Amino acid sequence: MLFQGTGDVYMSASRRDFLQQALMGGAFAPLLATASGKQLFAQLMASGQSKGGGVTQPLGAHDSQKFWDSFGSSLLPPAASSGDRTRGLFSKKKPDAGTAALGRQIDFFHYNPADNSMRFATSIDSKELLDHGGDVAASLQVNGFRMAAEDRAQFNQLQSAQLRLDVVQTKSLMQNLLDPMAWTSLASLFPGSNGQLPPMQNLSFDPGAASAKMKQVLLPGGSGQWAVNLSMAHKEGTFCSVLQTISSNAGKFAPIVGLPQIGVEALQGFSSLWGAFEQRTTFLLNSFPQLAFATQQARQLAMTQQGLNFVSGDYILVPHMYTDQLTPALDKLELRQGYLVPKGSPTNSSVIDLALALKPDITYLSATLGFQPIIPQPLNVS
Repeated sequence: MLFQGTGDVYMSASRRDFLQQALMGGAFAPLLATASGKQLFAQLMASGQSKGGGVTQPLGAHDSQKFWDSFGSSLLPPAASSGDRTRGLFSKKKPDAGTAALGRQIDFFHYNPADNSMRFATSIDSKELLDHGGDVAASLQVNGFRMAAEDRAQFNQLQSAQLRLDVVQTKSLMQNLLDPMAWTSLASLFPGSNGQLPPMQNLSFDPGAASAKMKQVLLPGGSGQWAVNLSMAHKEGTFCSVLQTISSNAGKFAPIVGLPQIGVEALQGFSSLWGAFEQRTTFLLNSFPQLAFATQQARQLAMTQQGLNFVSGDYILVPHMYTDQLTPALDKLELRQGYLVPKGSPTNSSVIDLALALKPDITYLSATLGFQPIIPQPLNVS
């Protein structure tokens, strides 16, 4: 068991040991949704702060603790605090935009392989979505990650990056009985033996490697929320030393924890804990939970202009600060093996070499999203 013994044992345990055991166990998140779990977390934080805590690290550009606190709070449905389990579709609490790295907020581009074209995901019409009135199974795969020169230089200095993927249901599968559920997958990236950013061909990530249940995420009613965050922290900080202890692979995105099918209140607790240990980092990609619609019926029932329509296919996630550079080049680029390359480049050319030399010099992450309608099987009545 992860939590045993008296309160004195909890208080005497170092926060580093606690985080390492918690992440490796992956089972502590549900505890954070309970009153006793929240009290334990508060005691650990207070103890660490009064003793110096061993978590002091070089400051990053962004206040991660405030961001993840706001991130978690935005997930809670409006009735959560009252104990009423009758959940609305979406939380009415807006995240604190002031805690985000605004230039690193994500713009989504959809790639169409039929004509090698790219468009803003905001242009996907609801008529293109699945025509399905029921639930949907979603999948997510990170295909590649490219850094602009200025971001590569910063990584080579900081020597650590963390990728976090969150998918959250917007409604419960069992209304009035269960909270909406969430899936979270985390991976860390450390430099190779040469101390430099790993080769780009190593920068893909399958969330299912952290948890098999991330391979297919159930979206009741055909809608959900998702978030992608990628941050860098200094290698000499306690936070990174813990992750490096847990991570078994250098030179690639290596899974460190997968939290499948936890309640949104538990995810809020996990997010607060994550932010408290991360403290300050420098975001490369930054997003609050984003409403996503996979079916025409889900979009119609939501009766909101918020959120994005998503169809199965490939997407390019670009920090907003680079969007103005990418937009004029959209008709000059195509996607090959997860990377943007000049359209019409020789097929015998190295995709990696072409991607590295890309102009404009931008940071982006490419991912494949898949959506499959779930068709209820007829009951076998004998």
